[in-house]
Amino acid sequence: MIQAWVSLDSERARAAADRIDAAPVAGPLAGLPVGVKDVIDVAGWPTGCNSPLEAGRIATVTAKAVQRLEAAGAIVVGKTVTTEYAFTEPGPTRNPHDFARTPGGSSSGSAAAVADFHVPIALSTQTGGSTIRPAAYCGIVGYKPPYGWMPSEGLRYLAPSLDTIGLHARTVADIARVAAIMEDCAFSTTLSEAPRFALLRPTPAETEPAMIEAIAGAVLALRAAGASVRQSELPAYSAELDAAHRVVMAVEVARGFATFDPDRRARLSDSLRGFIERGERIAGDELAPAQAVVARAKAKLAAFAGEILIGPPAAGEAPAGLASTGSSIFNRLWSLLHVGAITVPVTAGPNGMPLGLQLVDPAPAGTGLISAAAFAEQAFAQTQPHSSGRAA
Repeated sequence: MIQAWVSLDSERARAAADRIDAAPVAGPLAGLPVGVKDVIDVAGWPTGCNSPLEAGRIATVTAKAVQRLEAAGAIVVGKTVTTEYAFTEPGPTRNPHDFARTPGGSSSGSAAAVADFHVPIALSTQTGGSTIRPAAYCGIVGYKPPYGWMPSEGLRYLAPSLDTIGLHARTVADIARVAAIMEDCAFSTTLSEAPRFALLRPTPAETEPAMIEAIAGAVLALRAAGASVRQSELPAYSAELDAAHRVVMAVEVARGFATFDPDRRARLSDSLRGFIERGERIAGDELAPAQAVVARAKAKLAAFAGEILIGPPAAGEAPAGLASTGSSIFNRLWSLLHVGAITVPVTAGPNGMPLGLQLVDPAPAGTGLISAAAFAEQAFAQTQPHSSGRAA
């Protein structure tokens, strides 16, 4: 049992399907079953945020992103497990490829449900690495749009200037089809010419040998498919950027929980409560330099115009055990810089677990990310691991 779902409602899903069948015109997503991470509101469903403090809360208004999907004919079949308030305290979900390993977080249930063939699409969120990392661990495609392009009304915010609703799917084509509806734009999965990639160096010291080998193999496959790949010395994973993310996030998390009285705060996990306290201690003279770091880093991204940045989406295979969802150091800077990111499976590691490649469009409103990911997906087609396909 991978325990990907908080709640399922087959009767509601069947009723929605009957309405779609009776409609005179079918929407572009007619009948598509979708899972929704349990920090995103769907009217009539509970939004529990994996916290006893939210028990009994039923949403009265559907999040705008979900509204767009339902208007196109998609059917919400259930709410997927999240970590506590989309922070770090894990839920019960297990990795479909190995039940003794984490599926990642905070979008644990969404990634596992898609990887285990429960649904073809599930909504996720990302504040640090909560869409990209679980997708990488579960061997699927994870997409974090550029900040501001996916409507976020109806999301239980953790850090509003970072939070982004994203998607999990098994193919880039499915991401393109659904993201076009949610972002109200068109995406192509074809290119008139091979993309140009920049491989980011250095990568974090935590990068495992198997991931380094997988990235090297990915580069060879991309070049063999006709793409150019150059190495870059952008300090993409510098301690300065990562520290800035933690400052900005801590301040916003503290603000978001400021209304919690002592009794309610005492019922939060130690990790979340400690992060709130950290944010409360941060003064303006610490926040301002962090924001300056962001401004300088965004300016540096202009040097990569027309290229797609690539690197690891995680340290390596999904870690053993369920006490942690893994490190988001490979993803946090892209959330901080508000750019789009996507991960696609590449191969399997020494323990048979998936390893992927993270692609980033450095342009704030770039449109080349999904087509580049489709190119990479095709290039890696012969090396991708097969999903376990286990049933929950």
